Amino acid sequence: MGKKAPKMKNITKSKTKTHKQKVKSHKKNKNISKQKYRTKQRSESQDQFKKPEAPLTDYLTHKSNYIAVRFIFECGIKLGLKHITICSAAVYFHKFYKHVDETAYDNYSIASATLYLASKVQDETIRLRDLINVCYHTLHRDAAPLRLAEDYWNFRDSIVHAEMLIMRIVQFDTTFDHPHNYFLHYVQTLRPVFYSKHGKDIIVFKKAYDFLHDFYHSSDILQFKAQHIAIACIELAIKVYGIPSQIIEYEIKPWYQALVEDLDKDTLWNVMAAIMDTYDLE
Repeated sequence: MGKKAPKMKNITKSKTKTHKQKVKSHKKNKNISKQKYRTKQRSESQDQFKKPEAPLTDYLTHKSNYIAVRFIFECGIKLGLKHITICSAAVYFHKFYKHVDETAYDNYSIASATLYLASKVQDETIRLRDLINVCYHTLHRDAAPLRLAEDYWNFRDSIVHAEMLIMRIVQFDTTFDHPHNYFLHYVQTLRPVFYSKHGKDIIVFKKAYDFLHDFYHSSDILQFKAQHIAIACIELAIKVYGIPSQIIEYEIKPWYQALVEDLDKDTLWNVMAAIMDTYDLE
């Protein structure tokens, strides 16, 4: 009897060990199923509150220059171009139509050519074949892939000829002082003030950048100095979010005159009015 006792002890040990393993695996499976249920519930809630996507623009039904600039931005983003390159294309588009009649040329051919020109000026050269494919399928969204046939060569020739025409019309002047060059400097200067007092700095400056981006849809961007546009976008965002007056003492000295001395109140309001008028063009 004394010899059998250790065997019984070993049997009970193995039973308890297997029981513990079963309990552990059961808990593990239970946790996995809980996690799956939570992720599923989270994804369902995200789908429920997901913002509806904006409908794609049918460019062939619109012939305004405002929509043509939107076409430039959409194609530029699809081609992976830098934002400054796309903005340069929009500037060349406005410069071209400043000197010619709007109905004299197809604005989408001119818009495609300005993208090609801006990519060269900004040293971000793209393949003409890629530009043609992107521009063609942005205009004809449900069309079949463009073959190397008559339609392709006609579109290619129109872009090349339009590029040469744009260069002649703008007198080979491709320089432009973008507000982006000053905007970041002003943001870095003002951010500590807004951050220490409010914590609204990111929202305010993001909204200011949105105003700057949208202003490129208007030809009025050619009429004002780049520094004034950058300041006007920031000031407009400040007014939208209602920054308290104790931070910005306008009566003593406006904050923007510490950054740009030649900017007065009337000029600032004119630029802000031009930015707000951009939203009426749509």
